[in-house]
Amino acid sequence: MVFREPAFQRASGSVVHGPFPIRTTRLVASILLLLGAIVVSMLALSKDHLACTPGARCVLTRAIPPRTTGFPASSLRDVRVDIKRGSKGGSHGVVVLVVDGGHQLSLQQVSPERAAEVAAAVRAGLAGARPIDVTLRGPWWVLPLGLGLLAMGLTMAYSSTKGLGRFHLEVTRGGAALRVRRLVLAIPISSREVSLEGVADVRVEGGKLGEMWLGKGEAPTPAGRLVLVDRSGATRPLTAAVFPGQAVHLRAASELLRILGLERQRHGVEEQLASLPRATTPIGTRIGAAWIGMTVGALAGLGLLGLAGVALGLLRTSDPIEAWLFAVGGGGGSIAGVALALYLTRSRPPR
Repeated sequence: MVFREPAFQRASGSVVHGPFPIRTTRLVASILLLLGAIVVSMLALSKDHLACTPGARCVLTRAIPPRTTGFPASSLRDVRVDIKRGSKGGSHGVVVLVVDGGHQLSLQQVSPERAAEVAAAVRAGLAGARPIDVTLRGPWWVLPLGLGLLAMGLTMAYSSTKGLGRFHLEVTRGGAALRVRRLVLAIPISSREVSLEGVADVRVEGGKLGEMWLGKGEAPTPAGRLVLVDRSGATRPLTAAVFPGQAVHLRAASELLRILGLERQRHGVEEQLASLPRATTPIGTRIGAAWIGMTVGALAGLGLLGLAGVALGLLRTSDPIEAWLFAVGGGGGSIAGVALALYLTRSRPPR
């Protein structure tokens, strides 16, 4: 058998290897979990503190968003409790302070019983001209739920973004070596050199990823890495770990063969690449994905709009959910969710 000799002096150029495919659906789910963790944590950590000194001022301090409101103690005229009914039969109480000029300040929503206690304490302070010091807290017991959502979101995000970034493969030292640099978000994080002496072929070596949160019946993500093969058949892996994808590795191997001036082999990476089918999604799965995108998108849109409103001071965690929030946040989120689901399940080249 005649072995090929690479023309080291003529070899030059570089190859971009990546980006590698990620579990987009799982990444979206992780973002939604993290969003849910933020919303639940904000609700659990919300707190209103009212302190009034007779003859001086009243100060209302809110924890989320951080804000302090002051007004003369003499302007506080009355207090009442508004009972709000939930869609599932539950109820909560909102303490409302009435000040001069007909202005009203609503405090953190709590249970009706706690709201009645706070209102009674405020009335007693007004009647006896005594200091008022009351605190209303959010449902702290939901904080473990927020921490659980945070842990699930972070682990799912890590699992779905394994192999994030790309590699820059550059022939150096006049064709005698290959520099392998890994970049994540355009930031170099590692670099090594692999000798090209005696290299006769470039292949893709398959492997397995250690994935978490695989669904029932869900196949593991195909993975692989590039290896240089010398005349004796020994291999030199370009990376220690395998990375997601099939076609992305075959394309990089084909380009690397070209710049090294090596001949294509029968049943080599070009034939393997040509044999890969386009990625398609059954129509039933697309419809199911669109339905999930609509429902999850509505919740995400509602949550994002609520977070934006709280951050801008236009909404408070104690405010009830108005119809316009459902229409704008839920409706817009549904449209975006369906569009994203159809885009992710379209027919596309293999990765």
